[in-house]
Amino acid sequence: MNVNTQYDLLIIGGGPGGTPAAMALAQAGKRVLLVEAGRGLGGTCLFEGCIPSKIFRETAARRRELKQAGEFGLSAAGMDSGDIDWSTVQARKNQILSGRAQGALAKAKQLPGLEVTFGRARLTGPRTALIESGGERREVGFINAILATGSVASRLPIPGAELPGVLDSEGLIEIGFIPESLVLIGGGPIGVEMAQIFHMLGSRVTILEAAPRILGPVDAVLAGLLAERLRADGIEVQTSVSVEAIEGEECRHSVRYTLAGQTHIVEAQVVAIVAGRHPNVDGLGLETTAVRHDRHGVKVDAMLQTDEPGIYATGDLVGNPMFAHWATAQAQAVARHLLGAPTVFPKPAHNSAVIFSYPELGMAGLTEDAARVAGFDVAVAEYDYRIDARAQISGDAFGRLRIVYRRDDRRIVGIHALVEGAADLMGEAALAVRHGLTIEQLAGAIHPHPTLTEAFGLAALGAR
Repeated sequence: MNVNTQYDLLIIGGGPGGTPAAMALAQAGKRVLLVEAGRGLGGTCLFEGCIPSKIFRETAARRRELKQAGEFGLSAAGMDSGDIDWSTVQARKNQILSGRAQGALAKAKQLPGLEVTFGRARLTGPRTALIESGGERREVGFINAILATGSVASRLPIPGAELPGVLDSEGLIEIGFIPESLVLIGGGPIGVEMAQIFHMLGSRVTILEAAPRILGPVDAVLAGLLAERLRADGIEVQTSVSVEAIEGEECRHSVRYTLAGQTHIVEAQVVAIVAGRHPNVDGLGLETTAVRHDRHGVKVDAMLQTDEPGIYATGDLVGNPMFAHWATAQAQAVARHLLGAPTVFPKPAHNSAVIFSYPELGMAGLTEDAARVAGFDVAVAEYDYRIDARAQISGDAFGRLRIVYRRDDRRIVGIHALVEGAADLMGEAALAVRHGLTIEQLAGAIHPHPTLTEAFGLAALGAR
C-alpha cells in the first residue's frame, strides 16, 4: 500500500467520543487526523439527539408555562398548535447547531497538530486507512486509532415501516410541522421525551411499547410514577404490545397492534419508530483487522482497546450506555492512556444521566434492582417532592428522590430523582456515587433552602 501520510493517531468520528480525544492528543504534541462523515463536529448528540430535542423541549415547556400562567396570578391568552411558528423553532434549532459546530471546528483549527477532514475513513489494515473527501481519495498510515462512529436509529421489521411519512428519531427532529396526532413505537428515553414534547406542543400522542413498562433500565418506582404522569396528562401509553403492521399513506396512517390477545388499531398523522439506536459499524473496514463486533457493538477490553492492538473504540460504537457525556469520558480516558498518564477508565456503575422527560428523570449509579442483581444488600432512602418547598414554589410539586445505599457500610451506590430540575441535581449525585459517600456523610452536608438539592440531606437523615 502506498501510504501518503503517517499520523500518530487516526480518529474516525467527530462526535463526543472522538473530538475530545483528538484535541487532547493534539495539545500534547501528537499528529492527529480526525475524520468526520457528517455535516460538522458534534456527532449524533448535536445534530440528531440531545441538543435538538432539548431545543424543542424548551419551546414546549414555555408553552406549558403560558397555559399555567393563571396559577401564578398572570394573564396569558390561550394557545393551540396553530399559535406556534414551527419554522421559527426549526430555524432557532439550526442556528444553535450550526453555531456549536462552527465553534468546535474553530477550536480544532487552533491546534497545529490536528487535521480535520470531512469525509469517510475506512480501515484497510491494522495500521492503514483510506480517506475519501470531496471526491479525492488518499491512503494514510497511523500508529494508533480511535473508532468513534457512534450509532444510527434502529429500524424494526414491521410491515409498512418503510412507508412515506413513517419516521425514525432523526426524521422526527427534522419534521416540518407539528403533527395533529402522533404514534411513537418505542417507550424508551427517546420515545418518552418526544411524546411529552409533542403533547405539550398540541399533538395527540400514543406510545406503543413492547416491554411490560416504559424506560426499562430506569428505577422502576420512578418509571412507574412517570408513566402515571404521562397518562394523567392525556398521553396514551400502551405496554406489552406487539406491533403487527403500519398501513396507509403519508399523513394518514393506522397502526395495528395486539395487546393481551386482542387486536387494536390506532390512527395518526405521523408514525415514528423510536426503538433505540444501534452501533454504526458499516463501512469501517473492520474485516481487514482483528476487531470483533456484534449487534451490541465493537468488542473492547477494560481500557477500550479492541482485539487489534493499538485500535480503540469509544461511545455508542461499543454499546450501552449511549450518552454523549459517557462517550466524552471514554475519549478523555483513552487520550490519557495513550499519553502514558495514569488513567482510571469510566465505569458504568458510576455513570450519571438525565432523561429530559417532564418532569426530568436523573440517575447516577445503580438502581435498586441493579444493585441487588450485583449482589448488594441495599436499602433505599426516599423523599417525596410533594412536600418540598422549592417544588411547590415552582408550581410542579410532583416526583420522588431515591437514594440506594448498602446496608453493611452505608455507602451510596445510586441516586435517582424524578422532579423538574433533576438534571441540575445529578452533579452532586454523581460525586456521591463516584466517591462512595456514606448516607451519613450526605446527611451531614448543609444544603441551601429552599432548593431541590436539600432533598438529598432530608432523605439521608431519614435513612434507616
